[in-house]
Amino acid sequence: MLKPKAIDHIALKVTDMDAAVRFYHDIVGLELIRPINKSEHGGRSAVVGAGSQRIDLFERPDFVSSDKDKPIGMDHVCLVVEAGPAEEVIDYLKSEGVEVFWAPVVRHGHTSVYVYDPDGVHVELQLAERS
Repeated sequence: MLKPKAIDHIALKVTDMDAAVRFYHDIVGLELIRPINKSEHGGRSAVVGAGSQRIDLFERPDFVSSDKDKPIGMDHVCLVVEAGPAEEVIDYLKSEGVEVFWAPVVRHGHTSVYVYDPDGVHVELQLAERS
């Protein structure tokens, strides 16, 4: 019998690697673990993460684009982020051109801000108070 111990990483197909790295690294603040590099098949990849969890980003010319109105394959990704009050987070994201589509949301004892990544993937930013 299998007994999972952790989730090592998830992988996202992206249609614009530069926009994806800007969103996940520059705006959301995930560490850039492996910078953008080219593959032998004409695509590109990069890895971002927090702690021991990673998001692998893959871009290839044959990927079918998706957007917020036509999501493909996943509902959302949830990232726990250290942040100030929700209103400040919302203002910051909007100033960076990120579309906030549901916020602030208080459920299960947490406050979250829901945004779209550059490919329309729903990203939940679960706010943790700064320590």
